[in-house]
Amino acid sequence: MKDERKPSAFINDIPLKYKFLFIYLLCVLVPILSINALFYVQISRNVEVRESENLQISVERVAYDLMQIVNECVAISNTVAADRAYMEMLDYDYPDNEAYYDAYNDFLKDKLRQYSNLHSYIYWVGVYTSNPTIQNGSTYFVLSDKDKQSEWYRKISGSADKVLLTSYQGTNPLNPPQQEVFVSLIRKLDNFTGQPYTKYLRIDLRLNSMQELFQKERDYLSFKLLDEKNRIVLTTDPSYPLDSDVLLNEDKSLNQTPGQIVRTLGTASYTEGWRLIGTPESKAINNEMSRVLRLSLILALLTIIIPTLLMIVIIRSYNLRVRLLYKHMKLVKYEQFESINMYEGKDEIGGLIRSFNLMTGKIRNLINDVYKLEIQKKDLDLERVRAELKYLESQVDPHFLFNTLNAILVICKKYRYDEVTDVIRNLALVMRRLLSWKDDLITVEEEISFIQMYLQIEKFRFQNRFNYELDIDPAVLQFRIPKMCIQALVENSCKHGLQSVKWAREIHVSASREGTELLIVVTDNGIGIGKEKLEWIRSHLEAEQDSGNNIGLRNVYKRLKLYYNGRAAFSIESTEYERTVITIRIPEDLSLIRAVEESNV
Repeated sequence: MKDERKPSAFINDIPLKYKFLFIYLLCVLVPILSINALFYVQISRNVEVRESENLQISVERVAYDLMQIVNECVAISNTVAADRAYMEMLDYDYPDNEAYYDAYNDFLKDKLRQYSNLHSYIYWVGVYTSNPTIQNGSTYFVLSDKDKQSEWYRKISGSADKVLLTSYQGTNPLNPPQQEVFVSLIRKLDNFTGQPYTKYLRIDLRLNSMQELFQKERDYLSFKLLDEKNRIVLTTDPSYPLDSDVLLNEDKSLNQTPGQIVRTLGTASYTEGWRLIGTPESKAINNEMSRVLRLSLILALLTIIIPTLLMIVIIRSYNLRVRLLYKHMKLVKYEQFESINMYEGKDEIGGLIRSFNLMTGKIRNLINDVYKLEIQKKDLDLERVRAELKYLESQVDPHFLFNTLNAILVICKKYRYDEVTDVIRNLALVMRRLLSWKDDLITVEEEISFIQMYLQIEKFRFQNRFNYELDIDPAVLQFRIPKMCIQALVENSCKHGLQSVKWAREIHVSASREGTELLIVVTDNGIGIGKEKLEWIRSHLEAEQDSGNNIGLRNVYKRLKLYYNGRAAFSIESTEYERTVITIRIPEDLSLIRAVEESNV
């Protein structure tokens, strides 16, 4: 019989994993790549538009700042031109040089100099006049034939405007032999009628001040300032003004570089023809486009990887459950009724697994096994708690020892054992202090009190062969330090430095302010430390492993380093058979020290 199959039956013959693959390629991967390509194109266009707007704003800002400088210079020239008294002094015929210099020192000298002092962008301000009685120098010059041949003079004398912004190559008034390029504002000083002499105010602008405006935008734009003759006056390149021959060459690249932004310097007649050209830096735009490209690639990778991982998880879920079901069904043939220990899921395959688990009847055994394991775990926890209690019961109770010392103290008082009474009282106070200290940081006052009780015990031990001195500045009593950091040093001196000496034992403890530091010094006149052993001690203070020697010193050093982040200084100096000095320096500005000071303010 002929097997008649519907066209859709072809789909049923395709393995499920290939069906998933076709769905992934046609319905996931291709659409994602297409969407991300369109996204990149649109974002790139938006970035170009935004960058173009930002660049135009930057050019407008620089052009505005340049016009502010020019307009302020125009305002200065108007002020000078409107000063009638000043004009009269410039037009006065001085009988001799002495009369001129008297007027110069009294009035003319500081008239123009104040403007260059007040405005950093003004390099020089001066007046050129045809009055022959004026003496050349500083800010006043008589028009010479050479001046009349200069470019700026020809421009202003041949112009109908009173104010002119111009660039030219000329002589530096402050350094006559030197030829330089200038950007100057020239003003005719002819506001009043009847003036016998021709006068011009010249304000030279400082080019590096104008160039600083370009430098603010150097990451995004390179600028060129062109004069009315289309000559390059100033560029972003700091070395450009140094070459006057190149500066006043005509700009041939105008409108040849794509993306150039051209702005005129205002609408005033004196800035007519002046233009500011901003050329975008391709590096900045390329970096922005690269950033957009990286973002698009990251987004594309994420949108590809996540669906891919999801497809992998779905296929693995399908294969794993079907294979496990097949494996356990084969075990049933051998009378091994093991359940499938996994989350079945709520799909059709999950329903098959649940039905299989019900048939095996092994779920109850699994629950019993879990219950037994929980009981065993609780028994183990109970045994561990019992062991901890036994360990705690075996510890010595320090309160019992403290009470015993108090009982001995009562007996010593009763039978008038005065010296022993003092020792036991101090020992009891030491025990009480150790039991009551909870904080790691204590005040210097508390530490010194504790040391004093300890030294009294040592005094009882050595009698007249031991003396101690405490020199404590009251200003540092409320500073906070790690507890027992000084006591450990004192104990180290008594144990290692003073115990075996034959002469009178002395120990000195001081705490004071030295500049912005808390200075703590412990000195003893014991046997001292040899050079080799001293070097060994210093090197082992930094060692990570504990050698078992000098534990007290190493403990103090490590705690100081920990509490103060390495800013506290710890030093040991010793002369064998003479003395040993241990010094601690802690910066006063650390919050651990200043906490008490601030609370007392």
